[in-house]
Formats: sequence, structure tokens, C-alpha cells
Amino acid sequence: MEIKSFNGLRSDRPVERFDPADLSIATNVDIDNSGAISRRDGYAIVGSVPAGAKHSLWADDSGTIGLYVSGTVLYSIAGVALLTGLTAGLPMAYHRELDRVYFSNGAQSGVLDNGVVRSWGLPVPTTPAVTLTVGNMPAGGYQFTLTYFRNDGQESGAALSGRVAVPEGGGLVFTLPVSSDPTVTTKGVYLSTPNGDVKYLALVVPNATTSVSYTNDAKELVTPLITQFLSGPPAGHLIRSYRGQVYVAVDDTLYPSEPYAYELFDLRNGIPLDGRVALFEALDDVDGSGVFVGTDRTCGILVGKGPADFEYVKKTAYGAIVGTSVRVDGSLYGDNSLGARQLPVWQTTQGVCVGLPKMSIRNLTRTRYTVAATGRGAGIFIPASNRLILTSNL
Repeated sequence: MEIKSFNGLRSDRPVERFDPADLSIATNVDIDNSGAISRRDGYAIVGSVPAGAKHSLWADDSGTIGLYVSGTVLYSIAGVALLTGLTAGLPMAYHRELDRVYFSNGAQSGVLDNGVVRSWGLPVPTTPAVTLTVGNMPAGGYQFTLTYFRNDGQESGAALSGRVAVPEGGGLVFTLPVSSDPTVTTKGVYLSTPNGDVKYLALVVPNATTSVSYTNDAKELVTPLITQFLSGPPAGHLIRSYRGQVYVAVDDTLYPSEPYAYELFDLRNGIPLDGRVALFEALDDVDGSGVFVGTDRTCGILVGKGPADFEYVKKTAYGAIVGTSVRVDGSLYGDNSLGARQLPVWQTTQGVCVGLPKMSIRNLTRTRYTVAATGRGAGIFIPASNRLILTSNL
């Protein structure tokens, strides 16, 4: 018998009912579009890295940034230690937005910014203590709070405001905390007008300052506070973005950043799903835009204009494998009618799925080969050879 081409793996019927070109096992081989079978590529060592078990290998689309974790340390692909003190054994999630890489492992988070790791967002300072002094303030009730400023201009969130009654001709002395974040250079004291609710920037002082007075008449208060009740992101296990907002997945909840403010989050605006989040892939397309979302129980889409009115619509009764989603050239799908669109493809517990325009989901392998997959995985698409590689734990 001569077999001129192979059909690939099959598990939808007993082996004795296979066609001659079907395979029950395919180890370390590739099959191209013509059905030709060849040994898969090997690997070559391109550099030395520190000894020990490694995980969470990642590179950006341009191939200019590569990261991985070994033990409790985050390394660059060149083996340079970028961050120490990580919780051992936790997988790291990464996401590049513009020229920064945001990362989190569910316990610690950070940003790779111009080759240096710093905090992702700033801690919210405690509300300062206050005492009365002599000054020029009108009598009334005043609200006050505090924010930190990073050396790049980023401002932290602010805690719940304090309140103080000031007599006519009085003033205030604030006792200020000092941030331990080395990137924090200054801090801002916010104060309301007499008996007002809006806080305005009253004083900007160096981070090392522990006490400062305000004795003016409050007429110069014009810059309002816009970060109250906001904070840095929660530590999560998956990071993605959609239409100017970064989303962090923590167990079964998605937390969106403020619009175009990737380091400020309102943790009251979490979006709960039906299980642990395993997939978040946005599609902006003329035939339909939205977000493909998967949990460890189901796959579906988020319907709505944004986080305020998102609704999760289930499309499959089986879950996604976290870490496996990858973008694939849509011209390789079907009859090429979709053109060269970048489509999300991911592994599920019952096969490989693709997210299509008009926000539909199609399982590409379920009718022929069922993948018994759980846990975590990884995915890569190699354009030069049009190869999609998905891996997962069994």
C-alpha cells in the first residue's frame, strides 16, 4: 500500500475504522497542507542562562523583549535579573502596551519600562493626620486627602477623605506619610473649599516631607482631584487590553483599568464570570467587534459597549486552557474568504477553537480529534512556515 499523504491525528472512531492516511499517534512530526509528513525541527542553544528550573517564557511580537522566571527571580532572555523576591512557582502573565510590558503572577505585579522594572501603579497613601494652627482660612468644614506622584508624572489614587472644622482665621498642619517606592518624588495635599465636597490640589511637597502647613484663604484651589477611590491593579493571572483599557483577571473576575490610564483601577468595577478566567482576546473588525472570553467552564463573548454594560454570553459548554491563545493569519482559515485578518485561536478542553468575525466561535478539531487537556498551556504561530503550535498539560 502506498500512502502519498497523511490526514493527521484522529480520535473520533476506533483505530480499526481509520482511513489508511489517519494517524493514532504523531510524535515529533509535522504535516503540511499537502499531507506530507516530516520530522519536526529541533532546537539550538543560543546562550547561557542561570541554572535551575525555568517557566513563564515570553516574548513580544517584535521579538525585541524576552522574559522568563527562575525560582524567585524575573530574568530577561539574556539572563539579566530584573526583579527578585517573587513567590516561587507562580506562573507569570505578561502584556505589552506601547513601549511598556505589564506583568503579574497573582501575588506580585510590575512594569518593565525602558529596561527597568518598577511598580505597576502606586500604593494609595494613608489619609494624613491634621491639627489646627493660625492662618487665613475662612470658617467652615474642610475635606482633605493625599496622593503620591511618580517621577514620570503618574499620580496615585487617594484614600477616603478626612474632615476637619476650621474657625475663622485658622490654618491646618498635616502630618504626612512617606512612600517607600523609590520612584515617588512628590506628594500632593488636596483640600476642599469651605463646606465643599470637591477636593482641590492645595500643596505639592517632596516625598520626604513629613509635616506641612496650609494657611491660605482657599481662593487659589482650582485643580480638582480625579483619582479618589482608585488604586493600582490587583495582582492577577491574565492581562489583556481592549479599546484603551487594560484588563486584569483575578480568579473569576475581570478588572478594567480607567480609560487610557493603565495604572489606575477602580476595584468596585469588577466583571464576574462563571469560572476562573482563562481567555480574553479582543477583536476589532468591520464585521463585528467585541471580546472572546473563556473560563475553566465555558467560552463565550462579552456583549456591550464597555465595562459598564458588558454582559457575558456563553457560546460553548466547555472551557478554555489559560495561556494558549495566539493570533493567526485569517487567510489560512477555510477558503481564504476572510483575508489577512488576525484571528484569535486557543485550546479548550475539547479541541482548538477560533474566534471569527461577527463574534462567532468555531471548534476546528472536535469532530475529528478530541484533546484531553487541562491546566495551563502555551501557543505560538510561526508565520514563516504557517505553523500553529499549542501545548497544554494533560
